[in-house]
Amino acid sequence: MEKLVLVHLSDIHFTRASGVSVHDLDTNVRNELVLDATKVAKQIGPVTGVLVTGDIAFSGSEVEFEHAANWLRDLCRAIGCREESVWVVPGNHDVDRQKTKRKLTRMLHAGVRDDGSDVDKELREIFSDAQSAAALLEPLTDYNKFAGRFGCSISAEKHYWERDLALACGTAVRLRGLTSALVSNDEDKRTRLVLGAAQAAVERDPGVLHMTLCHHPPDWLRDHDDVEDHLKSKVHIQLFGHKHSQRLDEINGKVRLVAGAMHPERGEGGWLPTYNFLELSRRDSDRIGLRVYQRQWNQPDTSFVARHDSINGKDHREFLFSGLPEPTKTEPHSTVPHEAKGLAVAASAPSPVAATAVTEKDDAMPPPNHERRLAYRFLSMPFRHQITVAKNLDVLTDADRALSDEALLCVLVKRAAEKGLLGKLWTETERLHTDPAKFNPFESSK
Repeated sequence: MEKLVLVHLSDIHFTRASGVSVHDLDTNVRNELVLDATKVAKQIGPVTGVLVTGDIAFSGSEVEFEHAANWLRDLCRAIGCREESVWVVPGNHDVDRQKTKRKLTRMLHAGVRDDGSDVDKELREIFSDAQSAAALLEPLTDYNKFAGRFGCSISAEKHYWERDLALACGTAVRLRGLTSALVSNDEDKRTRLVLGAAQAAVERDPGVLHMTLCHHPPDWLRDHDDVEDHLKSKVHIQLFGHKHSQRLDEINGKVRLVAGAMHPERGEGGWLPTYNFLELSRRDSDRIGLRVYQRQWNQPDTSFVARHDSINGKDHREFLFSGLPEPTKTEPHSTVPHEAKGLAVAASAPSPVAATAVTEKDDAMPPPNHERRLAYRFLSMPFRHQITVAKNLDVLTDADRALSDEALLCVLVKRAAEKGLLGKLWTETERLHTDPAKFNPFESSK
């Protein structure tokens, strides 16, 4: 793609009543945001993806996440973005607070938060023990089910995720989703949440532009000094949520952007829904440029408008990142190591996908990732349908009963690939949707 265009949302706070009650006052705000985003997308280019920096739900319940998933799907369709091209991280409202009150979970939280404890040592010990890890992650069970369809769930093995997006020149924009809600509970307050070095230690990679997504800004973290050191030295673009006001700062040549809230609580002083557009493109042989378009609610017109920059008076601010030379054509940057475990297993089996010519009407969209699409469609189905597909392919065993949704998908795809059944897996999955795809990319070479 000549440029990447990303929509940055945060604190979208879907409740049980969102979109289903006549008393949901935010229905109009959401509708206006879709209309505004559609207009902006037509002006600056097709949208590559949607980034949501936490607080997707309001109380971490499954029904809230489903309302959010349905709205994000509709948003993507309206702005010309593939509906699977969403990346998310959890916030404190995505935690099931009732589950944080269980004794083992409370003890684990207290141990990590204790001023005298070593955050990294505590986290390492917790995630090295299956029962402790399960207790720490249990409050995020419904979040993980939602995030799994986008390949953004977290686990004891890895509580952050990474993805590469590529510009036409071959430069990789590496997204890393950070989890700041590991010890979130009813006693949250500034400097009591944590990330840990394993998440914050982004690895330098020559020619790669780094972008992190995190809900809580560093000043909310107990290990904020270590986190700040990593962010300020290596992460070109840092996206945050939690604070319900937009902020855009340049720190040590890096950009820090707080989205503000799409759904701030109406009782807040200065209630103002906000969101952002980001546009990344190569400017010359050494530099990548970033334009940030901040959008905000205008109450008299009940619509979203541009927040004009106080310095240049334009509807956007511009930044340049140097030291990012164009990759040589003989040595393209590989994105394989930074794909999530999800459908990466399919790459071990022969597949015609890489050479597939797209026949859908999608010229305005970025090139499709068929494996990611398959994962999204499969995990968006009710569990009973997932089991139906697995049975039809005869790739289940009794030992699979204990697997999570995403882990089940990994196993299913691996076995389907080994048996040459990826085409059938696509067909069976699409058959159970009301809007099945018109072509099967895994069978196009036949």
